[in-house]
Amino acid sequence: MQALIDPSPAAAVTVPPLSAYAGWRTWIAIQQEQMIAAEDLVRRRYAQRGYRLAAERGPRITLLAESHGQLIGTLTVRPDSPEGLLAERTYAEEIARMRSDGHRLGELVQLAVEEGADWKQALDGLVQSAYLITRVLHALTDVVIEVNPRHVRFYQRVFGFVQAATERVCERAGAPAVLLRLDLEQFGQRLRLAA
Repeated sequence: MQALIDPSPAAAVTVPPLSAYAGWRTWIAIQQEQMIAAEDLVRRRYAQRGYRLAAERGPRITLLAESHGQLIGTLTVRPDSPEGLLAERTYAEEIARMRSDGHRLGELVQLAVEEGADWKQALDGLVQSAYLITRVLHALTDVVIEVNPRHVRFYQRVFGFVQAATERVCERAGAPAVLLRLDLEQFGQRLRLAA
């Protein structure tokens, strides 16, 4: 847990089985240049797909996936806050229902992996690190993510997300999206079985 709060640039977040990936590390972006590098990666990758990148407010933790010292992926975790979740702009009723059912929510946003990078290892490392932050640090029960409809089956199969709402247009990205939800306790069990 010390690695999460250590402000030095060498503070790595170690999440099993991340340590098994030679040359791979997942970091929390703390320094301004790390935040800028993550934003640049997201902006480039979103532009290649024709998506917009909207400005964010509220609490967030940006994760960086590195391979042999090169940034190859990023993902931002946003715990629920008085400002609410970004997904509420498209899925307000569904998010309100989850809260009223007792779910402590967060969301995953601004996911991007460098073109040509090993996206599977990058995504594994980022999502496992996001689990550590959402479940252990913030004690959340669930996270939501808005994904392009063509990626729904992948997130369901690989991570265990379930569809929480039907396809709509996400105005922030200017693209179609489907709201998915991940039960963090079940995901933690999947991680333990895979370790």
